[in-house]
Amino acid sequence: MRKLLLFLIFSGTFIFGSYGQEIQIFNSQNIQIPNNSVIQVYGNPTDMQIRSSFGIKNSSLKEISLSLAKEVIQNADGSDNSFYWGSKIERNEAPTYSLSLAPNQLIEDFSTIYNPNFSKGTSLIRYSFFDINNPHIATTITIEYITNGINESTKFKPELVLSDAYPNPAESMVYFDYTLPRDIFEAKIIIRTLLGSIVAESNLEGTHGKATINVDELVEGIYFYSLVVGSDIKLTKKLIVKH
Repeated sequence: MRKLLLFLIFSGTFIFGSYGQEIQIFNSQNIQIPNNSVIQVYGNPTDMQIRSSFGIKNSSLKEISLSLAKEVIQNADGSDNSFYWGSKIERNEAPTYSLSLAPNQLIEDFSTIYNPNFSKGTSLIRYSFFDINNPHIATTITIEYITNGINESTKFKPELVLSDAYPNPAESMVYFDYTLPRDIFEAKIIIRTLLGSIVAESNLEGTHGKATINVDELVEGIYFYSLVVGSDIKLTKKLIVKH
């Protein structure tokens, strides 16, 4: 059985991404993925197929003709990839047709498909979504496939642990338990709005402890908290503030 784990991390240049894109991407849990994000997908070399599904939303006020450009940055020897677009599996760098999206329309007609073909290694594939009539309106995600037979318990080691936020929903204070490896010297938890603005943060001291963040002055609603190690975001989850 396939063992698959997805972590959302951000490149150093685009650490906090942009949630204000006119083309928005959502994961299978309906959480928006910031522009220029890197998504890690773990699998085994023996997996027949590794597939990840995404929702695409036109958040603009006009209808768009959606297309995409695929770029294989790195490819593990022997592996191959494709993507599901609309009602067709595409193997080229671009789909053979565009999809029309009305304003605020969300479609779930895009999936990435990766076939390890018994090969171990890492593949990097970038997908850029854009409006054919306005190519500057674009959003990009990169999928990093790692097929070394590593599952969640071995990849995300107990030495690097962040508990779920509690309580969640939070009324005034929110807490996190954490454990860090000894070789990590800079780590923190940040809380961001849906637009990506940082509204609170807490530096993590020592190899383990409890972080406390005051959310009493935050407006009620949905936020995202992230564990940041150095300049890399290791994980991101949803936080609800309700007074």
